[in-house]
Amino acid sequence: MKYEVFESDCYNLYTIKTNKFKNCHMEVVFRNKCSKEYITSSALLFDVLMENNLDYPTRKMLARREQDLYNTNIYAVNSRVGSALLSNVVVDFLDPKYMENGSLEEIIKLAFSLIFNPNVDADEFDEETYNKVAKRLRNEIDSLKEDGKQNSILSALKTLDKNSVRALNSSGDVNILEALTPKKLYKFYQKILEESIIDIYIIGNLDMKEISKLIKKYSEFSSIKTHKIPLYLDEINVKKTINREDINNSTQMNLVQIYSFKNLDEFEINYVIPIFNLLWGTGSLDSKLYKTVRTENSLCYNINTFYQKYDRVIILNTQIDKQNYSKTVKLIKSCFQSMVCGDIKLSELDNVKKILINSLNLIYDNPGRLIDNYLFSNIASIPDIDTRIDEFKSVTINDLIKVAKKINLVVNYRIGG
Repeated sequence: MKYEVFESDCYNLYTIKTNKFKNCHMEVVFRNKCSKEYITSSALLFDVLMENNLDYPTRKMLARREQDLYNTNIYAVNSRVGSALLSNVVVDFLDPKYMENGSLEEIIKLAFSLIFNPNVDADEFDEETYNKVAKRLRNEIDSLKEDGKQNSILSALKTLDKNSVRALNSSGDVNILEALTPKKLYKFYQKILEESIIDIYIIGNLDMKEISKLIKKYSEFSSIKTHKIPLYLDEINVKKTINREDINNSTQMNLVQIYSFKNLDEFEINYVIPIFNLLWGTGSLDSKLYKTVRTENSLCYNINTFYQKYDRVIILNTQIDKQNYSKTVKLIKSCFQSMVCGDIKLSELDNVKKILINSLNLIYDNPGRLIDNYLFSNIASIPDIDTRIDEFKSVTINDLIKVAKKINLVVNYRIGG
């Protein structure tokens, strides 16, 4: 596996040459500072761009072209990472050795034509395409309103700061969506091209110098960006736990607890807390929370914790009967205190390390995860896989105790239904 960087004034190309996979994988990553407006507008924009373009003005025509190019698949993914919003145009295609000559260039050409040759007339997106995709996004946003777990977590995060990106719906805001128009979206498209930091990643058994030339030939990025987009959100400053209730007549309730941490070093953030989280929660059958709250006391069907590193929080979520609230909270606190006291067996610690190490080793078997690994190495200074494995192996029970003492409950939120 050979990793190379091809620098350009307007974008950087990162290549990973390997003959391990029969398919190749490319991602064009647009990176911006996150906001409610950017999440909604980007979700709509990149779906519109992937729907069709001037060369293939219907989804059916575009799908046929992708099929002709050996079932090439081009799509977009939007994700928030701390304070950054990543919009990835993803291209999955066959190793060129299995294709006719010239097919590789046609694939690269098609991918960038979806970005730079949108279905636009008189400075506004095609209305039929726009309405179709906007309706689809609106339905997606509305469907999330029925997701009790997701809504409970977002409501709990809003108690910290309703304007923080921590509490943003990943699909966007319906009010912002309704205010958009084909013309406004086109202006946002121009803004995205002007302001985004662009990184391009590609993996496969390819002549990377040829790839570099093809991308340079068909990409039309012209704006030079030098600004920085930090990933980590600010530490949470809450002196007293926020208790919030929103109870209806349902016998069931969602319980959400948010934990923050301060003054952790990079080793603790990257290696100790992931192990802490696996031992304490995450829904594993062997975690302290699952064994105590679910297995031994049958108070819930499942209980999970989510480590959001760049948001600087751990989120606990479970659904319980209302009459079991006090007992559940007491048991959760007891499980946390057992971590503070170092009530951890070496066999438990070793098992969690094996889980994390196996997960890291599996990265080598997935082209998309390999690209994610290099992406976060570049934007977040994450070390290489072997270094991370060694660091996980070095975590001790004393490290876990030290970190546990720096974690604080900042929100206790219960919502009925």
